[in-house]
Amino acid sequence: MTLGPWQGRKQQILWVGIVICAVVLVDQVTKALVVAHIPEGAGTVHSHPGEFFWLTHQRNTGLVGGLFRESRVIPMVAPVVATLVLAYLFTHLNPKSRFQAIAYGLVAGGAIGNLIDRFRFGSVTDFLQVHFYFIPFDFPWKLYPAFNVADSAICIGVAALIILTWRQPHPPEGDESDAADSD
Repeated sequence: MTLGPWQGRKQQILWVGIVICAVVLVDQVTKALVVAHIPEGAGTVHSHPGEFFWLTHQRNTGLVGGLFRESRVIPMVAPVVATLVLAYLFTHLNPKSRFQAIAYGLVAGGAIGNLIDRFRFGSVTDFLQVHFYFIPFDFPWKLYPAFNVADSAICIGVAALIILTWRQPHPPEGDESDAADSD
């Protein structure tokens, strides 16, 4: 059965929508649980010496790792611009690639999850903390900035999109072959 270009795009939109909803749901539920059960500022490196991973409760008013924390405009505008770029990039996905749709949904769902926090609270709830205490020398981010489910989804999605785009380039224009990706 040959799928026309519109049918492939409709399936892709469905997959993207499902993944976006799942990421936003898990992200918002986990953030709500952290807010309800872990006091803000709890779970510092001083309370977890010698541990690689723990849960914390931090408010990030900046971007990744707290960048632009002192600006009120950049952390509000940058995610909106990134979301618009995502909308544009959607048109460049291979409509036959379910994996690209899932990866794109991870990125978009993570962006939406963090946007919800940013517009509701003016900051993003971060709660996953990693400390590379066992490395014998200092380096930036040895105590990695706290992050959340949305951040994780974005990172995984971006890495997957890079790999998938490199692994499965778009078919040439006008190629209507029925070669669906092997996902």
